[in-house]
This record gives sequence, structure tokens and C-alpha cells, in this order.
Amino acid sequence: MTTRPRIGRQRAWSFPTATEHLLDNGLRVWVFDLPGQYVISTGLALDLPLTAESSGSEGIAHVTAHALDEGTIAHPGSWFTEQLENTGAVIGGGITQLATHIGIDVPVTGLTAAFPLFAEAIRTPELADDDVMRHVGLRRAEIQQIMANSSQLAGALTLGSIVDADCRASRPAGGMTATLETITPDLARSFHAEHYGPAGATLVVAGDFAGVDPAAVAADAFGDWSGPATAPRHESLRSAPRRRRLISRPGAVQADLRIVAPAIDRTDPRWPAFQVACSIIGGTFQSRLNTQLRERRGYTYGVYMSASPLRSRGFATVAGSFRTDVVPAAVDEALSLLDVAARPFTAREVSRAVSYLTRTAPLRYATATGVAQQALTLATMGLDWRQVDALSAKLAAVTAEQATAAFIDIWPEDPAVLVVGDPSLSDGLGVDAEPTPSL
Repeated sequence: MTTRPRIGRQRAWSFPTATEHLLDNGLRVWVFDLPGQYVISTGLALDLPLTAESSGSEGIAHVTAHALDEGTIAHPGSWFTEQLENTGAVIGGGITQLATHIGIDVPVTGLTAAFPLFAEAIRTPELADDDVMRHVGLRRAEIQQIMANSSQLAGALTLGSIVDADCRASRPAGGMTATLETITPDLARSFHAEHYGPAGATLVVAGDFAGVDPAAVAADAFGDWSGPATAPRHESLRSAPRRRRLISRPGAVQADLRIVAPAIDRTDPRWPAFQVACSIIGGTFQSRLNTQLRERRGYTYGVYMSASPLRSRGFATVAGSFRTDVVPAAVDEALSLLDVAARPFTAREVSRAVSYLTRTAPLRYATATGVAQQALTLATMGLDWRQVDALSAKLAAVTAEQATAAFIDIWPEDPAVLVVGDPSLSDGLGVDAEPTPSL
């Protein structure tokens, strides 16, 4: 007879400690030694916000980042891919509103061979004409896919619903069809030359190095890298008037809903309490929104709330897909559930939310990739890896009164409401349906 294992108290956990290095060129290097993680995860966060893009060429940061691994000056075209594959490595790049991230995962046995290739892709990419224009075409195709998918379209329009149109953040990070028309290979090469450099950048290396010195490997690959020292401009979100919008999707049997409002960043002292509040309302399966709108009403397969901090300020979003016939009622009920003043949080709700946020951390950061990505995210915000443990301690101290007060203080009475669905919803939502905007 097999006996059921006894469940004990969860052991104390802390985010891994990094060894910090600063190269002579200003590049910060954080090394996380993680025993047993033999696939090394490395990422570079460039202090390169989308405000670096010139007017009319939005999308150039996206195209440049995605074309880096197509070949380098020393290893052009497929030669680069062949050399990289011989090390067992996988490389990729991407952008956020705040930064450009380039990463590589490689078995520790291939680290010393892969790292110089990783550095080549960042420092001296070929950015050949055909490669650049192929990525312009891929972004165009991606836009068409977004336009054809209600959920993706709602996501693409979310920030523009609350951010002033003059802010870069109000428009898709990857650029729009009209601005992609202006992108040329010469523009991509110029953008790289003007904006890629070690100033303000952070390199994260995580894994079990099995006797290899990752700091020395990083210094060999990046130590003599030089580049522009121009300080980037990080914009602070400026709010636009909030309103209801219905984006027409004739014949849709379900509608995608976003309720969104400006919020705070991680440096705000209310951040721990606000994170707990958002978790109670929509951050877990047992949240208020999901319990009411999914479990009791059967309106949706799931509805969630998330807080998205940026370098300065941020935003919070309720997101879900609903049957067309229940959308007006779902919007009204969701807005009612967001009225925390009418129903303050309880100590039990806070205890559950804190347990979820803190006790799932060992799972989220159980791999080298999880650790590296979190460290890169924090570096992008101008913070460091110590923030994880500091936040956990603050989360554990949040009270029901603090969570209630933080949410009431931050969440407005008139959030923006965006629905992508059938135009017949116009009467129920009290707004005229708009044609689908061009992206």
C-alpha cells in the first residue's frame, strides 16, 4: 500500500544572487550561477526605447532587432546560421516600449564557441538588403494576422485607448503598415550604427558554467565594444481622455473586451499593495472577476486583470472574450466588480493573493531562462535583481486596508472600455460602432 506523501511547510526561497561586473565600456554584466542548469541562458538589454525611432519610420527598431541573426560581417548569410547551429545555440531578438532584447540559449559545452557569434550578431550584423526587406514583409504579414484576430486586435489597440496620441506608446511597438513603407536596408544599418552600443546596457548570463568563467567569456566578446553614448529619452505616459469604443467585427459570435486605465510603476511605494489588489480582482482563477463572470454567470472561458509597469508609470488591464449576447451585461458587471470602494478587500482575499504571488516564485524562476528574463526585465526598468526579494517581503506585509486604499487611489472611476465585436452591440454599450482602424 502506497502512503500519501505528507505536505510540509514550503522552504524559504530567495531569488538567485548575481555576481556583478562592470566592463570598461560601461556594459553591466550580471552572472547567475545556477547549479544543474546546463543550458545557459544569456540576454542583453539595450537601453533603446522606441522613442529613438524617428517620426515616420516606426517599426525600424523591430525590423533591425529581428534581422540581427540573419548573418554577420564575419559570417554572412547562412554561414552564420551553420556556425551557430554547430554550438547547439538558439538566438533571437525582440523589442518592448523600453528596450531591445537579444538572447541566446546554449548548452554549456558550446558556450565559449557561441558567445563570440552572439556578440557578432549584436555588434556587427550584416543586415543584408534581402534580409531586412524580408523582415519588413514579415511584419506586414503579422499586422494582417492581428487585424484578422479580434483578441490580438484588441491587444494592439489597448494602450492607444488611454495614452495621448503624441506618445510613441500609443502605437504598436512593431510599427504600422504606413511607416513600414519608409523602411529600407540603409535605414536599418544606420539605426544600428546610431543606437546599438554598451552605454546603459545590461548583459545577463545564467546557468551552471561547469568550470567556464562566464565573466571572462563576456569580457572577451564585448570588452572592446564601443558605440554611441547619447542618453535615450524615456517617455512618461501622458493620458488621453478615456472613453468607450466599439470596433466593428460584423458577424462575430464573441467579443473581446479590454477595460484599461493608467497605473503606476515598480518604484511607486503603492506597487506591492496594488499588485495584490489586481491579483484579487483578476489575477488568479479564483479572482472576483473570474468567479463571477465565468463560474457563476458562464459569460466567458476566463477573464483576467494584470498590472503592467513601465519605466515611468504603467497601466492596468482587464481582458477577456465573451459571448456577443452577454457583452453589455458583462461590461456592467465587470465595472461593478472594479468598484472596490463598494466592496473592500478582505484579509482572507489578501492572504490568498500574497500566497499566490510569493509561493509560485520558485516555479517561475526554476530555470536559467526564467531567472535571466526576470533580471533583464528589471534592468530594463532601471532596477536590479535584488528587487525580487525586496518585493516579496513587501508583498507579505500588505494588509487588506492597504490593498483597498491603493486600488481606490489608482484605479479611476471612468476607465477606458474597448470592445472588438459585432456592431449590433452599439445600443447595449451606448456607443456607435467604429470601422476597424488601420494598423
